Amino acid sequence: MKRTIGAQAALLIALHLPTTALAQANANATTGASDAFGFKSGEDSVGIYDESSVRGFSLEAAGNYRFEGSYFVKNAGVSNFFLESTTVRIGYNTLNTILPGPSGVVDFKLRDPARGEPSYINLTLDAYAQPQAEFLLKHRSKDDSKSLAFGVSRVFDVRDQQGGEGGKSLLIAGTGRLSSSLGTLRIFGGEYRYERPGQFRIQVQGAELPPEIERTTFLGQRWAMEQGQRRIAGVLADTNGKGDFGAGATLVFAQEDPTRGFLQLFGNAAGDGSVRSIIVASPSQRSTAWSGELRGHYQRQDGDFAQRIDLTVRGRRQRAHFGVSTIVDLGRVEFGEAGPAIDEPEFPHETAQSREKVDQWGLGATYRASVGDLVRINLGLLRTDYEKSFTNSENVQRTTKSKPLLYNVSAAWRPFEPVELYGSYIKGLEEAGVAPASAANRFEVLDPITVTQRELGIRLFFLEGLTAVIAGFDTRKPYLGLEGNTNVYRQLGHVRHRGLEASVSGRPAKGVSLVAGGFVMDPSLSGPAVEQGLIGSRPVGVPKWRGIASVDYALPGTKGLSLDSALTLIGNRVARSASLPDGSQLKTGTSVSANLGARYSFRIGETILVARAQVLNVFNQFGWEPTSAESLNYTAPRRFKLVLTGFI
Repeated sequence: MKRTIGAQAALLIALHLPTTALAQANANATTGASDAFGFKSGEDSVGIYDESSVRGFSLEAAGNYRFEGSYFVKNAGVSNFFLESTTVRIGYNTLNTILPGPSGVVDFKLRDPARGEPSYINLTLDAYAQPQAEFLLKHRSKDDSKSLAFGVSRVFDVRDQQGGEGGKSLLIAGTGRLSSSLGTLRIFGGEYRYERPGQFRIQVQGAELPPEIERTTFLGQRWAMEQGQRRIAGVLADTNGKGDFGAGATLVFAQEDPTRGFLQLFGNAAGDGSVRSIIVASPSQRSTAWSGELRGHYQRQDGDFAQRIDLTVRGRRQRAHFGVSTIVDLGRVEFGEAGPAIDEPEFPHETAQSREKVDQWGLGATYRASVGDLVRINLGLLRTDYEKSFTNSENVQRTTKSKPLLYNVSAAWRPFEPVELYGSYIKGLEEAGVAPASAANRFEVLDPITVTQRELGIRLFFLEGLTAVIAGFDTRKPYLGLEGNTNVYRQLGHVRHRGLEASVSGRPAKGVSLVAGGFVMDPSLSGPAVEQGLIGSRPVGVPKWRGIASVDYALPGTKGLSLDSALTLIGNRVARSASLPDGSQLKTGTSVSANLGARYSFRIGETILVARAQVLNVFNQFGWEPTSAESLNYTAPRRFKLVLTGFI
């Protein structure tokens, strides 16, 4: 769920806050991350990966999400009003995950305010001069049996990097916990209502990238305002864990409910510098999912030897409507210019006409064991039953069924104190995502795919305060892309991402927090389409290397002040799957992005205030960012962001 929670106070603010406010003060990704593989706290995020790209794959498309390790289907957004942090779990940090996905897992941690942790009010002027106000109430009972977090956020004038403006949004969300001698019950939920300008993309054609255009210039039609809602609600219940046995359950309702969507496409460039401009107008594409699991476990500790068996029943029921978009042809316009405004046309459909049903059930077992810090193992087996039924606007039905047997094996061994070796092999069933709006089969929920992942790595505690992880990986799955002749988004072959990744994180000196890492990778395609020369050997939008470094420094001479910086380097990416006459593929250039920021905490009377300022894309670099739909968006320009947080 889109949110604009302002940046939170740095760890140093704990000097100014009561000890019970540490949970809020720690809302800083660089100081809170345990590795460089992806961590988010509040609006701050750090890492070489996020849910849109892990080892070159999208966990958002794959559907690999968890609430506190518990399975659910993220059919709509989530909110920082009920989330404390988001962690990308891949490789080493899936050793304690039940039935992890082969491409990784995005794990959400629910808020559970500490006793006395203050509520706050944020006033934000974000990177596009977008004014916003929000309030988050937090409470925990004196006996620790109950906690509550409830927030309201309002954006008064939605603006974006493409120059769109004039929309608005409202978010209401929260979470609560109730604990007793029997167990713990947690609930969460939220609703997000939005009105925002439609986006544009540039379709990639020919052997050259398009020239640079002026950023933040609005190229759309003023009437093309998207509207819709997102809502989510869930409950997690667990026994108190006393004794050897325990049980729990999770149930989540999530709904994506866009009333109208707009995507403007520019393509078919001509020698005179003009391009054809069209708008894809989509009616309501409501998608609703119920998902959850029942779980039980047995655990036992005998000296240093600990073991646990988990039994899990998972299920989801998803219903979606999509299709029958209207194409509005705006004719040819000068590239980089909006062209003439037209009156809003009539749209023949208010709701989508095609229907999709997905039902999935799974029964799994996991065995985990450890011998002190010496050895850890994680063995899992999952039998899943998947069925998808698609009915088009002519009422013609097609059904897909799959009943694979899936498994995971992983282990870690520490031969001596500063070194830990680990490895894993996982075979899993993942979602293939949804066809993009620019495809002929736009918004179709694609059939699931079987994915395998192999990995070997080493974890080093080589310097006091620092931890390093180095791993080699090999992930294989079917490849989906746009078919050249039909513009249908479907499976075109198979892809293998094989490479090395590294992470260094920790506190190398007093007041300094460091997160750095990167990967080098060989992403390669295979299959008949590659052999026939219809597509090249590299997948679209996947870089061969990426590196990041983030530093947070609490100045010792100025109480309450910390400085931070972040650097991201990304190698070139393929923009088109088709091969050029010389056998190569069209690629974007290398991307370099740097951010600088500062936090300062101070008091006015009894009120604690935190001011946060950032300069994003300091060098104002321009670059084209390709999507798997073979379209381009430009990188955001240099921009400034200011947040004032008042703790109450």
